[in-house]
Amino acid sequence: MKTSRYAQENKSTSSRSAANSQFSGQAAAQRVEEEEPVQNKVVSQLMPEEEELTQGKFNTAQLMAEEEEPVQGKFETVQQKPNKTGMPDSLKSGIENLSGVDVSDVRVHYNSPKPAQMNAHAYAQGSDIHIASGQEKHLPHEAWHTVQQKQGRVQPTTAVNGVAVNDNVGLEKEADVMGAKALNTK
Repeated sequence: MKTSRYAQENKSTSSRSAANSQFSGQAAAQRVEEEEPVQNKVVSQLMPEEEELTQGKFNTAQLMAEEEEPVQGKFETVQQKPNKTGMPDSLKSGIENLSGVDVSDVRVHYNSPKPAQMNAHAYAQGSDIHIASGQEKHLPHEAWHTVQQKQGRVQPTTAVNGVAVNDNVGLEKEADVMGAKALNTK
């Protein structure tokens, strides 16, 4: 049975998409970009040559006449809430942009004696991050731990001085990587 070129390209694209579904959102986004020219090619093959797309060919004076009032000035100013977390604004926005999780309720306790009680430089518990004196470099890592906890992915694996602790290597590595990314996100 002979299959049309469009059906073959569509089938090929579908199988590539299914094979790539195991990759992260970033890889999927890159994949969509790569496939776009194929999709445009198929659409252009289906359109007769004499038809043209009308995108961008409108007279702006005609468009303004059709509208009752200009679009400018119709939007309300969105006020950003002040950052009361104790995290630098750039780190807070990086964490939120990467995770999609609001961390405005997180509080950082600098120069805290509590990490020493846990034999640590810093730790996150719920919405509190405790940083020992001089250990601010651990803040991005601990900030990502608050995201993991908010997502419900952290379960106690051990106890230190009677306090439930999670020492999962995978979550620790993720906090290293994502904390560093959040710090460098603009």
